[in-house]
Amino acid sequence: MFRLICSKIKLMRTSRSVVALFLVVSSAVVLAADLPPAPDGFTWQEVPDIKAAVLKPQGWFFKREQQKDTRAYFITNENIDQGGDFKTGLSVNVFRKLKKSKATDQAKSMIANLVDKYHVEPFERKTGSFYELGCELKDTDESGTIVMRELAVANEKTNTLYLFIFESPEAEWNAASKVGEQIMDKLALDDET
Repeated sequence: MFRLICSKIKLMRTSRSVVALFLVVSSAVVLAADLPPAPDGFTWQEVPDIKAAVLKPQGWFFKREQQKDTRAYFITNENIDQGGDFKTGLSVNVFRKLKKSKATDQAKSMIANLVDKYHVEPFERKTGSFYELGCELKDTDESGTIVMRELAVANEKTNTLYLFIFESPEAEWNAASKVGEQIMDKLALDDET
């Protein structure tokens, strides 16, 4: 059974080690075939191997990767296969059925580290079997400043951790955040996965 998680506020970035998390506002149970219509300019990108669906803007790219027990998915404005990286887009990391720790504890630890490092305000919410934590932050390195809206979702039923990160360079954030809000407002996850 899917839960449609609606959020107002990202995955591991391919070139930065920062991981952060966002606010989940509401949820409703939906079936995979009963996803709501995609907003104008978007289509649903289904991710069958984790029983999820994410909005993808028209003309954007989808990529999936797997390294050991971590699955990574990207919805990006730039083609990662051509450039090797992206500037604007969503990253999703999925750590399925953790064995050595609780997904909720991992989410709390990640957010606590971000709060300490970036002096940002976290938010949290419990929706059914999902425990959600998040924040918004800016990170600066030699390539410039990016803004990230990040969401950690721990499925307490399956001990699976999802990290959603939407990011864009600060100079492009005003326009990019409107796309990011559409994407982050509708995240469909199966609470049995």
